[in-house]
Amino acid sequence: MISRASVTAAVLLALLAAGPAPAQEAKPFGGFKHDNSEPIEVTSDSLEVREAESIAIFTGSVVAGQGTLRLNANRVTVLFDPDSQDSETGAIRNMKAEGDVFLSNGAETAEGKFAEYDVAQGLMFLRGDVILTQGANVIAGETLRIDLNTGVAKMLGQRTAASGGDAGGEGRIRMRLVPASGKDQGSN
Repeated sequence: MISRASVTAAVLLALLAAGPAPAQEAKPFGGFKHDNSEPIEVTSDSLEVREAESIAIFTGSVVAGQGTLRLNANRVTVLFDPDSQDSETGAIRNMKAEGDVFLSNGAETAEGKFAEYDVAQGLMFLRGDVILTQGANVIAGETLRIDLNTGVAKMLGQRTAASGGDAGGEGRIRMRLVPASGKDQGSN
């Protein structure tokens, strides 16, 4: 039997441990680092566990956090592998966050309409008017794909009639980089 506390802990461990392997030095989204020894908390208006389907669904102003790392969404669905012996809840196969998805840690934030984490492949996707910020620097597009195994991230823009097609990536992205203040701007 899957307990509510076990589901909560497993969901947050997967959400908040979704980063590159510790041996990797290059971390393109270094601000999303976190201390996985911190307590994990999830709040939502409701939790539905469908044990026969190996699904847990958090709905209504979902906030998941560990230390300073926070994930907010309208709904978070977790799919478990019931045959796994990894924990008493089974291993998490896939996680989906829907509606007003917002991830933050200090000065770095990422937002979109939908996020999906494929645990087996180590791939995370954020889709739908994606905006990634670090301080005053901003990059925006339609889809952000992060390979957590390699640390490689790719932002895709929304394809429009002007860029030659329907919505769905490979269009234009927008980026704004703000120079650090107080540095010599090349004057001699």
